[in-house]
Amino acid sequence: MSAARTPRHASMASNLAAIDGLEARAGESLAGHTTFRIGGPAEWYVELSTTAALRRLLVLIAASRTPIQILGLGSNILFPDDGLPGVVVRLAGDFRRLVIDGTTVTAGAALSLSGVARKTARAGLVGLEALSGFPSTVGGAVVMNAGCYGAEIHEVLATATLVEPDGAERQVTAAELEPGYRTSNLQGTATIVAEAVFELTTGDATAAVACIDALNRKRWRALPSGVASAGSIFKNPPGDYAGRLLEACGLKGSAHGGARISSRHANVIVNEQGASASDVLALMLEMRAAVGDRFAVELVPELVLAGRLADLWRAESCR
Repeated sequence: MSAARTPRHASMASNLAAIDGLEARAGESLAGHTTFRIGGPAEWYVELSTTAALRRLLVLIAASRTPIQILGLGSNILFPDDGLPGVVVRLAGDFRRLVIDGTTVTAGAALSLSGVARKTARAGLVGLEALSGFPSTVGGAVVMNAGCYGAEIHEVLATATLVEPDGAERQVTAAELEPGYRTSNLQGTATIVAEAVFELTTGDATAAVACIDALNRKRWRALPSGVASAGSIFKNPPGDYAGRLLEACGLKGSAHGGARISSRHANVIVNEQGASASDVLALMLEMRAAVGDRFAVELVPELVLAGRLADLWRAESCR
C-alpha cells in the first residue's frame, strides 16, 4: 500500500500534526509491531500520549470516515500482507500510568496485563494472578474479557473509562460491558478503553508472586518457544477445547507456505519461514474445515483478523 502524497494524504498529515500529544508516521511496517511478525505498512501509524489527543483523533477520523485499528501488544492480531488503510493507533504516555490506592488499582489501557498482575502481587494484592500470563494490554483484556485458568477479568474489574468514536468519555461497570467467554459488547465497535479500575483483595505477596511464576511455567510449557506466533488461533467451543479437536484431526505439523501448526499445541500457528498473512489465513480455513467436517463444530477465531482479512474470512464462512 503506497503512502502517496495525494491531497487527502497531505490533509491528513496536516490534521494529525496539529494534535498535541500525538506522533504519526506514514507507511510504518506493521510486521515489527506484532508477535506474528507479519503485515504490510499502515497508511498512518499513530501513538497517543493523552486522552485529549485520543478524543481529538477520534473526532477527526469520524469526520473523515477514516478506518481505525487499535493496536495493543500485537500479540493476537494478523495484519494483511499489503498493509492497512486508515489509522493504526497505539496508546502510550498517560495510558501507561498505574495507581495503587489500598485495594483499588487504576491501570492505564496501554499497560501490559502481566505487568500489572505482577506489580499488584508484589504489593500484597491478589486477584490478577491467573491472568498474569495473558499476553495483552489492560485495554485489550477488558475488550475481550480476557480469561485464563478459570478466571476472567470482569470478576475483578470495577469500572472502565471509555472514549467513544465522537470523542465523548464515559465510565461503565463490568456488568455494563456484558462480558462473556472471550467477549464483551465493545468488540466490533470503535470505542476505545482508556483506563480500568480493579478491586482486588489483600493477601500474601510472596505466595501471590509464587503463584504467578508457577502458572507462567505451566503456560509456557504448553506453547512453542523461539518462533513467532500469536497464541491461540480459535476460541474454545462450549464444553470443549479447540486444541483437542484440532489435534484429533491430525493437524499438528500441517503447513501452508511459511506458516505451520505447532507440533506442541494444535491451536497455535507459528511463522516458521517468513509466513504471509495469506498463508496463515489458508491454514486457519483448513483447520476450521477439518473440525467442522469431523465434529460438526464451527471454530470461531480468537485471533483478530484486521482489515480485508476479516472480510475474506466472512466471505469464506458464507460458502
